[in-house]
Amino acid sequence: MLKIRTKLILLVVAIALSGCGFKLKGSYDIPYQTIYLQPAGESRVGRIIKKKIKRKSSIDLVQTMSAAEVAINILSEASTRTVAVLSNAGSVDEYELVYSVRYTIESPNNSTSSVELQLELRRKITHSDLDIAAKSAEENSLINDMASEAANRILARLSREKF
Repeated sequence: MLKIRTKLILLVVAIALSGCGFKLKGSYDIPYQTIYLQPAGESRVGRIIKKKIKRKSSIDLVQTMSAAEVAINILSEASTRTVAVLSNAGSVDEYELVYSVRYTIESPNNSTSSVELQLELRRKITHSDLDIAAKSAEENSLINDMASEAANRILARLSREKF
């Protein structure tokens, strides 16, 4: 009886989610067959975009801009850490991480559509003098998450607009 009830509840939840238009985050359909990706140096965002594009079997990453329908140029990316909250004693309680990416999306056939865009993502992280190694690892993890979010936003923009 319990198994039937559990299966019935799961079925109702699945029907409710599919009926309300729920869509998993990060799902997008890119309307291009060939893409040229030009990351800036050792770009985290560039590596993530390349990995996500390679997962889609219908899209080819080409080596030259002239062979592509659309080009993504990662101009720069930077992560900074600033003090967000100080304690009464004057020590740092919280930092704000800012991850910014400058990029362009352009069509090699239409040079007038190239516009420089910028993304800025912000996260707060608590600070502890006792857990320096753990907080450093947490900061790196947050920066990687922000780079992944930036890549998702760039690809979502690519899927929404015609360049």
